Amino acid sequence: MLRRKLKIKSLKWQLLFRFLMILIILLGAMGIFQYISMKEYLYRTKVQVLQQRFHNLDFGVLSKENIKDITESDSKEILKKLKDKNMSTALIDKNGDLLLEIRNVDAPEDDNDRDEDFKELFEKKIKAIPVPVLSKEHYMNLCNEKGNLETIYEIVEDENCNFQLVAWIKVGDLDLPSGLIQLSTPIEDIQAILNQQVYVHTTLSMVILIIGTLLGTTIFKRTLKPLYNITNTVEGINITDLDKRLPEENGQLETDRLAKSFNIMLKRIESSFQKEQYIKEKMRRFVSDASHELRTPLTSIHGFVEVLLRGAAKNQDQLNLALNSILMESERLAKLVNDLLVLTKLDQQLIVEMNTENINNVIEEIFPQLQILCKNRKLKLELKNNIMVYINRNQIKQVIFNLTQNAVLHTDKNNGIITISTSIESLKDETFAVLKIIDNGTGIPKEHLSKIYDRFFRSDSHRSREHGGYGLGLSIVKSIIDSNNGEIHVESELKVGTTFSVYFKLAK
Repeated sequence: MLRRKLKIKSLKWQLLFRFLMILIILLGAMGIFQYISMKEYLYRTKVQVLQQRFHNLDFGVLSKENIKDITESDSKEILKKLKDKNMSTALIDKNGDLLLEIRNVDAPEDDNDRDEDFKELFEKKIKAIPVPVLSKEHYMNLCNEKGNLETIYEIVEDENCNFQLVAWIKVGDLDLPSGLIQLSTPIEDIQAILNQQVYVHTTLSMVILIIGTLLGTTIFKRTLKPLYNITNTVEGINITDLDKRLPEENGQLETDRLAKSFNIMLKRIESSFQKEQYIKEKMRRFVSDASHELRTPLTSIHGFVEVLLRGAAKNQDQLNLALNSILMESERLAKLVNDLLVLTKLDQQLIVEMNTENINNVIEEIFPQLQILCKNRKLKLELKNNIMVYINRNQIKQVIFNLTQNAVLHTDKNNGIITISTSIESLKDETFAVLKIIDNGTGIPKEHLSKIYDRFFRSDSHRSREHGGYGLGLSIVKSIIDSNNGEIHVESELKVGTTFSVYFKLAK
């Protein structure tokens, strides 16, 4: 039952079923049209034969004003000329009364002929064909018809319940006829021809349907083969085969579009999966690095507490050393937690309140704190007047502070030079305000330049730890600049120095 339902729902069988339905409708319509056309043709031919018989009449006798004035002998003579073994004749007056009828086996006037005719009819067992009789009103309506009724005929059922084709001709004046002559003939031969035609057409239709079913099954199977190939390929794709693509040149427009759509979908799935894997890997590394960085100050604090509990608290020098170390590690721990909270907020992509600001004023506002941060290092400002940008003031202060702190960590305590400059430059055919932090420090290896914005990445692990760095400063800088619709570029050379360039859109 399930296989039967699946077979019915199959596209191939649905197409085949609809194809056969269309074929049946077309064959049926063609058969009906052919049947009606053939029937009309045969009837018309029969009528022409009957009309041809009317040409044997003596119109001189028939031209009398009243058909009743024609003698019985003249009437029989007139009808005898129309007589045929497959026809019956009748004479009707203008009032619709039947005056005389002659059937196809009526006895002839001559006795010798009568015996011979009846003997022949008996031997052939031919039954007389009765004359179909219509109502008086019908005959009167025919008399009132225009013309000589050459194209008018009817199919009438006789007293033997057989159908005959009946034709008429007017007697006398065409406009005021004195009566009608009726000529009728059976239509069994026409019906036999029509039945034979129906039988032949039905047989040929069945043969055509059988051939159509066989050819349709083969053709539809071959036509749907690209679709089956797509189905099999898609079913065989798993998480390790997301780079697999379907052929887009199958010779069928619809199938090609379907394959192209599947390829676009697979590309998106592959991209999403790779992105998910990348995020998972970054999260794993983040958790691992964060755990490691948190463990270091916590272990140090725990160690000093144990020392104090063992009696170091009684020694003033040891007490001061332990408390200072605990304070320093707790500050480092607090800074790490605060940086992580900042990154978490930035990752949430919250709406940032931005205003038109003078970038030089922002730098000058935090310049005293930057001097304290640089200590003995030389801090220089090279600011171009009135550079208006559209930024979040407080966030950009943190960017400047973090980049300056990064320069401090990588420059000599006494000979270090840090320069903060602003200017207007062109980038990608657009004009930007540029903030640069330049140092003459140790520089960054080229292979590390693409990783410096990763969280917990440190090019020089020992130097960073000595100065309290955790590799989060540049990650925060990158996230803030992205949220302010800016760009950051870095240029560095070992033992020469590093330049961070931050590009902001100018305020309109």
